[in-house]
Amino acid sequence: MSVRILSLITAAAILGCSTAATSGSSPASLSNRRGNLLLASEIASTHADITTAYDAVARLRPNWLAPHGVTSGQNNGAGTEYAVVFLDGQQYGDLNSLRSIPAYHVGEIHYYNMTESGARFGIRGGSSGVIEVMTKTPGSGS
Repeated sequence: MSVRILSLITAAAILGCSTAATSGSSPASLSNRRGNLLLASEIASTHADITTAYDAVARLRPNWLAPHGVTSGQNNGAGTEYAVVFLDGQQYGDLNSLRSIPAYHVGEIHYYNMTESGARFGIRGGSSGVIEVMTKTPGSGS
């Protein structure tokens, strides 16, 4: 019986340590750890061959460019299997529109899956997720 109690205490201690390590993390760091956030600092720390937002995503988060949804004939062709791009909260275009955004203007890029994009952007979010680019604000220095 004492072996059973000792094993329960050990299991509780292990679980307590593992949850304490992540509970102090900020939402941004948790999001980044999941791979849904790409910050300007990460883009800047890479080599000089990243000149556009598309280059940054292709090099640092290539899975965002892969097809994620299913196109349905019932939506009059409005659906796409690729993510839709939003720039500063406004619908901007398809994945190729990322090529027109200079990397040095990017403050952060966030990927929203189908569920998250529907909750945040509604029907404009499409059926395959959203890549949202937030530009640097003038005078922020970041």
